[in-house]
Amino acid sequence: MISVLLPVHAGCALISLSLFIWRGLAMWIRRPVKNRFLRRTLPDAVDTVFLSTGILMAFLLGISPLESHWLAAKIVGLLIYIILGAVALKYGRSMWIKRSCFIAALCVFAYVVAVARTMDPIPFL
Repeated sequence: MISVLLPVHAGCALISLSLFIWRGLAMWIRRPVKNRFLRRTLPDAVDTVFLSTGILMAFLLGISPLESHWLAAKIVGLLIYIILGAVALKYGRSMWIKRSCFIAALCVFAYVVAVARTMDPIPFL
């Protein structure tokens, strides 16, 4: 089962990141995505599958974020990424704030990927 879930999870990560970058670049050049399906429905569907496969893999492997520091760091990183992404794409009051949060969200996403690959909460040391 894990051999099926892991590629789906990784594929959703790639699609989710691609959609976020696309929407972020549209914001950057001040041409927001107007199509509701491309702006909301597709990213939400991909992120739902992404999160669901992650939770299911953790459950099947018996990994708890309370016992596994790397998984806790990944979840905290995910929450920070969501907040920064929301500010970048929707709630930022100025273009400077939106752009700064967009770049910060990409950095946090890179951190979450590094934590997932190394299974270490401090992957860059």
